[in-house]
Amino acid sequence: MKNVLKSVLLTGFLLISASFMSKDKDFSLSIGSISATTLNFEVSNAKNISLSIYSEKGGELFSENLENTESFVKSYDLKSLEMGTYFLVAESDQKVEKYKININYKNEVSIEKKPVSQIKKPVYKITGNVVNMMMEGMRNSAVISVSDFAGNVYYNETKNADGGNLSLTFELNPFNASKYMITVEDEGNVFNKIITLN
Repeated sequence: MKNVLKSVLLTGFLLISASFMSKDKDFSLSIGSISATTLNFEVSNAKNISLSIYSEKGGELFSENLENTESFVKSYDLKSLEMGTYFLVAESDQKVEKYKININYKNEVSIEKKPVSQIKKPVYKITGNVVNMMMEGMRNSAVISVSDFAGNVYYNETKNADGGNLSLTFELNPFNASKYMITVEDEGNVFNKIITLN
């Protein structure tokens, strides 16, 4: 009887752990083959991501949004682009990855298989008027503020990460405002989240 109970508890624990792990998994981008002017890549766990190509000079050349796709393979023909440096940017609710693309004088395409930058974004869980904000992979401190659209600031502090992670909980008062903005400034990146209370 004890062995059966232990097995049931262990199975339940593993199922709960697997459930939490699957909810937290974000997209994964793998660079595939490159033929002269065509870039091929695969994106796994692609739920609500945007893909963009930017020139080094800052102009967006192409963008598309993908919703609720488990996995897909994309090919971009870059033959119309001039010699120079470009970036493939993949962005979800949880992170932004940027890959460097080079086009040489022969119009041949090459891409770095690892992102030149990866930014983790704050993740929010909202229950009624209680907002839990979590941020992973922080290296330094971040400035967090909570304000309403009338300009009232309810919270403004610099917070240090604990082991690279930051977790804060805010209880927003619906009698003060129906909409709030949470702003997170981390290493030059600014993330804004609008919270509308019902």
